[in-house]
Parts: sequence; structure tokens; C-alpha cells
Amino acid sequence: MEELNITGIDNDLVDEKFATIDKYLQLKKKKIAISVSVNENLELLGFSEQHLNDISIEIARYIIANGGTALYGGDLRINGFTYYFSELANFYKKNDDPSLRFINYFAPPNFKQLDRNALIEFKAKQIGVEKVDPGEGIVFDENAKYNPNTVVADRYLYAECYKQMRIQMAKDSVARVLVGGKSTKYLGYIPGVIEEALLTLRENKPVYLVGGFGGATLHLINLIKGRDVKELTNEVQYQSDFLKGFREFVKDKCEYSDFEKLKEEFKKYGLNKLSELNKLSVEENEILFSSKNIHEIVFLLMKGLKAIKN
Repeated sequence: MEELNITGIDNDLVDEKFATIDKYLQLKKKKIAISVSVNENLELLGFSEQHLNDISIEIARYIIANGGTALYGGDLRINGFTYYFSELANFYKKNDDPSLRFINYFAPPNFKQLDRNALIEFKAKQIGVEKVDPGEGIVFDENAKYNPNTVVADRYLYAECYKQMRIQMAKDSVARVLVGGKSTKYLGYIPGVIEEALLTLRENKPVYLVGGFGGATLHLINLIKGRDVKELTNEVQYQSDFLKGFREFVKDKCEYSDFEKLKEEFKKYGLNKLSELNKLSVEENEILFSSKNIHEIVFLLMKGLKAIKN
């Protein structure tokens, strides 16, 4: 009996030198955003940051090897996801192929990281760079010193910058994959992974929730299922005087900064709507919600991503 291929890459691509033959590139021209960050409860689940790196890199590898373009919004930390994804894209890139296999989005708080050396390296590897300006009426001074952890107005500025970046990524991508994600100590209106999912769903585009590694992605799964998630309540998210002041400051500037309203918005999508958008059955999504098996996760992601239209 022929062995079942659950890799997501055609059998003819087992030898990686064939990974860029056009007829096998089933994700060609599809831009797929990846949301991933280290979450607080990784160790409680028996994982380390390296496990999260492994699954995220594998997801990006299969997207890029199948001709897709991975989108990521992140900074340039040493050995961060930007570094790993850019190395993958460079490996699978053909010299005569003008398309980009990896595009990194930057919000104004991270513009300074894009110095001459960083831009030269991105260009040499044919990696795309998207600098997203803040929204109308928002002025970010790259030479100013901001303290988003202690100054309410500065936190608002950062939140708006990251929001605009995520809005642009939701418009540019055909789908988004979410893994992990922290639920505290973020600099946006709400946890970044959850904001990215919300903005993608508002564009009526599919999201894929890899929940086995916990974090904000697992909280989001529970929200979509209509469950109460104590970690995503106003009481838990706005505990300090500073955060309470921030909530008061932005209550008329961002409607989903109120976690009660956020909960109601996610409930209206539900599991059936999620399945309709991402082309996986309810049962397949349930597997994706809990699986920790890299091969199983990638198989389901590739199945769904190949089925969606550009």
C-alpha cells in the first residue's frame, strides 16, 4: 500500500532541489500572514521557546516551498522570527525569480531598526520590506523618546501604529496562521495575535488557529467557541492604575479595547463561520485547535491554504 503523504509538499519535492518547479507551486502568488510570539504558559505545557520556533519555521517553510509568500510583522531581534523566515525565503528563492517569498512589515516604533545594513541584507536576500505609516492624525517622531509602559499617551501612539500595520497586513494577505502569542505585556490595544485575527476576520478572510501551544491563540479558540475566558476580561487585562488609565483614555478611540465588546464580536463568527472561511471542516479545525504534531498541523494548514482563492 502506498504510504500516505501528509507533508503538504508533493512527493516530487522530497528532494529540495525541485522545490521551485512552477507546476508544483500550489500556493503561488498567495500571501499568507503568520502570527507568532512566545507566550507566557509555554513551559506549563511542557514546551520551550525552541518548540515554538520549530513549528513556526516549519509552517513558513511549507508556505514558501509551495510558492507562497510569508508575511510577518515583527522586529529585528537576534534569532527572532524575522531572521528565521528570511533565511528560509533566501534558501527557496530562485535567482531568476523576481517575486518575493517573505515580506516583513514594520510599524513606526520599529523603523529605527531598519538601518542601512539591515536594508542591504534584506535586498541581497530579495526580502520585501513594508513600512506602514501610522493612521491619519497620528504623528510618530522617530527621534523622540517614548515610554509606552508608563505614559498613557505614548501607549496609545504605539497601539495605533501597530493597529495600522495589522490592518495593512490583513488587506494584503489571503489568510493568516496564528500560533502562541502572549496575553500580557503587549503594547497594542489588545494582545497582538488576537488583534491580527480580528482584523483578518473583519476582511472576511480565513484564519487558522494552531492552539496546541497555548497562549493567546488558545484563548481566542475558546472565545470563538463562546466560552468565558478569564484571561481576556477587563478585570484581568486592566489591573494596574496605568492600564486603567489607558482604558479610559482609549475607550472612545478603539471599540475593541473593551474586552466585553471584543468577546461578543468573536462569538458572532463561531466555529462554523471559521470553517466556511478556512476550507477545513469543523472536525479538522478541532484537530488544529489541539494538535501538537508538526506533521498533522502542517498537513491541515496546507489543505486549507491550497483550497482558498487569491
